[in-house]
Amino acid sequence: MRKCLLFFDECESKLSNTLFNRDDIDFVLLRTTKNLKYLTEEYLEKTKKYNSFIVNYTEPLETEVERFKIYLKDNGINLTHFYNDSEYYQEFSNKFARSIGLQALTEQQVNWVRDKVDMKDNFRSVGLRTVDYRPVESFEDVKQFFISQKGNPIIFKPRKGMNSIETYKIDSIEQINDLPIKIKKGKYMVEEFCYDKEWSIESMVQDGKVLDSYVTYIPNPTIWAAIDNKLNCHMTTPEVPKHFKFIPKELIQQIVDGMLLKNGVMTIEIFVDQFGNVMPSELGWRLPGCQATLNHSLSYGFDMYNALIDIMIGNKVKLDYRYPIRCVGDLYLPNKEGLVTQMTPLEELLEMEGVIDGEMFAKIGKNQVKRRVGNDSSGWVLVVGRTTEETESKMQNVFDNFNLEIEKGVMKKYEKK
Repeated sequence: MRKCLLFFDECESKLSNTLFNRDDIDFVLLRTTKNLKYLTEEYLEKTKKYNSFIVNYTEPLETEVERFKIYLKDNGINLTHFYNDSEYYQEFSNKFARSIGLQALTEQQVNWVRDKVDMKDNFRSVGLRTVDYRPVESFEDVKQFFISQKGNPIIFKPRKGMNSIETYKIDSIEQINDLPIKIKKGKYMVEEFCYDKEWSIESMVQDGKVLDSYVTYIPNPTIWAAIDNKLNCHMTTPEVPKHFKFIPKELIQQIVDGMLLKNGVMTIEIFVDQFGNVMPSELGWRLPGCQATLNHSLSYGFDMYNALIDIMIGNKVKLDYRYPIRCVGDLYLPNKEGLVTQMTPLEELLEMEGVIDGEMFAKIGKNQVKRRVGNDSSGWVLVVGRTTEETESKMQNVFDNFNLEIEKGVMKKYEKK
């Protein structure tokens, strides 16, 4: 029987476009009335030839599931597999898939991979260290936690946050009073600020076994680099750093076992201290953001997107790599707010040493907004080198020579909702 994948289509992506190029499987695109507005007219036109179903997000799930079953029967569709790569719709999409009998995450697993309090509880249950953390229900809870840290900074953030939105570093009691947040029950948490080096690991998982793990070097913590317009980049390391006192693949297997995860891909931020000891921070059961998937594919010489699709439809995956493995990374170009009057063109960036690809978001004559998120930028470029040190040096050269000039006062100051 030909395999048929139910694919949650949150937005156009390299993964969705890879799926469209497969001729060995069928698929149904699952969309909602809520995320439909984020799909461009061009994308909707391109995908209208494919089977797709739009769930009415305001209707009871049971009603929409029954309507979907009728759609499948009327169109002679027999679904065999399911995949969701959306962080935001993790709970909704997996519940929908479970309701029609497809293998998907359980409610408990969704909590483990989405709720950062439940996530850290699970880390500790399998013997992994974490920073000190606590759910909070009021500003008084935040203050008490800050006091317990004896003057050291803390992090305030949503339990189910994404892209560092509403994430704040707090250095004083006064800052707590100024938080532009209305704390709701079960929505927020606090944790101690960690001074250790931040890294990222991406891993392919099939039948509950970690096929391999790929380490990402992050010179500066993403959210703070984006806010302060410092070097904001990620790069695949050609080999596991020698000072690591742990094996990345074994660390991820410990987490996979603890969460009973079976098929998919994990991205996880970790902290590594000066002695090489590891402490997991938070994970996503999905492809990483930024261009990390592309970085790994180009570094190792394999198509990570197609490998993930194979995993999700039950094809046994064999990972064949190029040698030598290269260092490839993405550099997010600094951003400013206002009317763009001058900017280094992409064509000029592509001529710089090591730059192999890129995309610009900012445009001369257009208003540019600076957002308080980890991927805030005016554009990005991919840079390749033999080592992380060489690649970082090339990135620094691009960063130092990139020019973005804006006319201030033209735009109304961006206000975070």
